[in-house]
Amino acid sequence: MTESTGLLASARALAEEYDLALMDLDGVCYRGAEPVEHADEGVASARGLGMRMLFVTNNANRPPQTVADQLSSLGIPTEPVEVMTSSQAAAAVLAQDLPAGALVLAVGGAGLRSALLEAGLRVTDTAADEPVAVAQGFAPEVGWAQLTEAAYAIAAGARYVATNLDSTLPTERGFAVGNGSLVAAVVNATGVTPLSAGKPEAEIFHQAVARAGGTRPLAVGDRLNTDLAGARAAGIPGLHVLTGVSDARAVVLAEPHERPSFLAVDLRGLAEPHPAPHRDPQGWWRCGAAAARVAGSEPHLELRVGDRTLDLDSDAEPVTVSLDAWRCLTAAAWDAADDGTVLTPERVPVLEVVSPR
Repeated sequence: MTESTGLLASARALAEEYDLALMDLDGVCYRGAEPVEHADEGVASARGLGMRMLFVTNNANRPPQTVADQLSSLGIPTEPVEVMTSSQAAAAVLAQDLPAGALVLAVGGAGLRSALLEAGLRVTDTAADEPVAVAQGFAPEVGWAQLTEAAYAIAAGARYVATNLDSTLPTERGFAVGNGSLVAAVVNATGVTPLSAGKPEAEIFHQAVARAGGTRPLAVGDRLNTDLAGARAAGIPGLHVLTGVSDARAVVLAEPHERPSFLAVDLRGLAEPHPAPHRDPQGWWRCGAAAARVAGSEPHLELRVGDRTLDLDSDAEPVTVSLDAWRCLTAAAWDAADDGTVLTPERVPVLEVVSPR
């Protein structure tokens, strides 16, 4: 567990330093039906170094068996027991507080219904049955009819739990409407805000670690406001990869509660050591051949590579940087922010991070 809000160092490969990876799926292992580049290679290398995997996803639509089958088809052999969904987390939350056999209105797909049944609860799809709770998770078929049944049940006093509040869902075509956007419709109609069981809440991470029995867990994700914020909330180090939602610029600007502990371009970073930038007496944050600092009366980032010093400005074209340079820029921005000098988004350019391979 970690309380540091800065980048951490690992002299060994992360897969040797940590025994369990709590892996996100959408944007990390696949995008919709398509694989993420180097995901299979990264997972295989990490497993070869002794790291175990538990795939923890906010996507509540599909049962673990279906998720495991997809991962296996993409070159990441997976058993259903290695998959934990936000539907399972929501079902566990309800099962803790409701008597066995309690009736729950399920707004979602097969993954949510099966999770509720496996937790010892009964399921209905109509508020007319007077359910004691509503569980809402994403499914492509969720529409007006299901959302309206949820609103009726909640208005009648049913407890309201959401699997997650992600506003978008990464697909091979782009970002689709996520469960959080559908939940917003019910909240708008009822005035009731649900308890969320998925990321960024700590509960799903604690459930995952307890299930897998890991002693040194590492959370892996692509989204600062869910994967990495959840890792922070649970006190677990987080690895951020650039294959999904949050880009390198967003990491530089990250709030303390969303900051990752390690940075990588993709999942191959699991099999590598991770140097952490250090600050020299002149205020430069250094890592490898790169150095960065925040300077100027209008605070901006300066990047030094060899004998060259660049003033980074968001009005310029996207800036291509190395992984070590990204680490330096991130450390410099976070340190400045923690001292009260916050970079405005307008002063930070889009960053394109080059893989070290």
